[in-house]
Amino acid sequence: MGQKKIEGKLKITMTTPTQQKLRDKTVTARKWAEMVRPGDWINRGGPGSDTLPTMEALCARLGEGPGDLNRIEIWTQGGMMNGSNYFVEADPEGKYHVNHEQFLLPKMRSAAAKGYKGLDWKHWGWASGMDIDYARFYRKDKLKRAMDWGVQAVAVPEGGYVNGSYGVNNFMIVAKSCKKFVCEIREDYAWCEAGRNVVLPIDEVDYFVEVDVNDEKYQWPYVNEKEARPDEIQTKIAENILSIMRDGDCIQVGIGTLPSAVVIALSKSGLRHLGVHTEMLGEFAFTLTEAGVIDNSKKNIDIGRCTWAYLMPLDTPRYYEWLHRNPYFCAADVGWTNNITTLSQLDNLVTINNFAQMDLRGQDCAANVGGRPLSGTGGQFEFVLGASMAKGGRAILAATARDARGKSRFVNMLEPGSIVSVPDWLVSWVCTEYGIVNLMGCTDAEKARKIISIAHPDDREDLEKAARHMGLKPDHWMFESCPDRRFPTSDELRDHKFGYVDMRVSPRPIACVND
Repeated sequence: MGQKKIEGKLKITMTTPTQQKLRDKTVTARKWAEMVRPGDWINRGGPGSDTLPTMEALCARLGEGPGDLNRIEIWTQGGMMNGSNYFVEADPEGKYHVNHEQFLLPKMRSAAAKGYKGLDWKHWGWASGMDIDYARFYRKDKLKRAMDWGVQAVAVPEGGYVNGSYGVNNFMIVAKSCKKFVCEIREDYAWCEAGRNVVLPIDEVDYFVEVDVNDEKYQWPYVNEKEARPDEIQTKIAENILSIMRDGDCIQVGIGTLPSAVVIALSKSGLRHLGVHTEMLGEFAFTLTEAGVIDNSKKNIDIGRCTWAYLMPLDTPRYYEWLHRNPYFCAADVGWTNNITTLSQLDNLVTINNFAQMDLRGQDCAANVGGRPLSGTGGQFEFVLGASMAKGGRAILAATARDARGKSRFVNMLEPGSIVSVPDWLVSWVCTEYGIVNLMGCTDAEKARKIISIAHPDDREDLEKAARHMGLKPDHWMFESCPDRRFPTSDELRDHKFGYVDMRVSPRPIACVND
């Protein structure tokens, strides 16, 4: 207990044991960086948990002189470039550090293209990918864990707990696989309601660093997502997606400009009672709730709530207004949101994700084309498989028929060095501005014919020649004999569910120190 004299009056102030503990553990970013040793491994987690002053202070020590840091290894999954920019600027040659990035976003791709040599890319996917990482890094004996440091951004601690806030996706996994855990406290981060694996006792955090969110260099870049407007092609793709949607669907949307087009189309579609179960939450959930499209009333898991794993608060005040202490939103780790067993239980799940290239057999390439890393598979594989297994589910892969260079996204064979994100036998709905087709259960000839039908008109002749050369029979008499191929519509598949997944499974959370 302490005393302060204010305007002639004696005011008694109290410090609770929890507040005192928080103060005792709070250090400056510079003080933390002084604790780091050459050769340390540091896990910065995933998107939404971007750490800034700690990484700035760390990079200020990179070098080869006495007392400098070198051989520093950084691990992250989808850094928004908030924090990674310090490494790019401080050590562009990668002499003293390496950035093990597992999901490339535009700024990091741009930095690599301009010559940044500190990047080490890993093809990776949630949630099974995180389980594999966790198994590699975890040791029951905390002092033997692979990661020397885990650093995460959190909301202001309350009641003896910290809240993983916008980066809940990998929050607990990072905390449980490092020797020392550090939390950057951000006043502009909302206290997000659980789900699961969102909160952690203060006792399990070793150090806290306060972030001056009034300093522009520590702020999120502002994007007015409400004013985003899709172009004509994106609008047409969205309309094609809407053609197989219905009231009561539960949606997941991936990263990119295309989801914005889908949101706008949904807000004008007349659809009602949609639900949300997604990896990345964004403006779409706010906009569609305001429009009366989303209410989560028809979900059969997390009923009445939007379930999500991370977000990037590109309009920080709006995100805070919607998320802070709001039980309408259900924050959970990717072991829940992206788990196939979870997804298979969500009736009428519609997942919408992008692809970069696809061959005539339906192999989906989303993360790496011709050996060029683009992003990462992320949750795409799990969401495609989970939606395909769900009763009435529809897994949609969407893209423009041609890429930004004017080349067809559909090819006879994937470029050498490409990595398949979803194998052909699991790909079902594919959409471009020229239509939407279902490849589920199709023969190679049927797949090729359907894919060619939604390619750019000027590319179809060459694709047909390639298909014939590969022996795929795109113009066989069987298509004349039975042009509809006796294929079910999305409505006819409303009640279909794979028999072997008619079950109830709840993946176990990481709840204990030694899990």
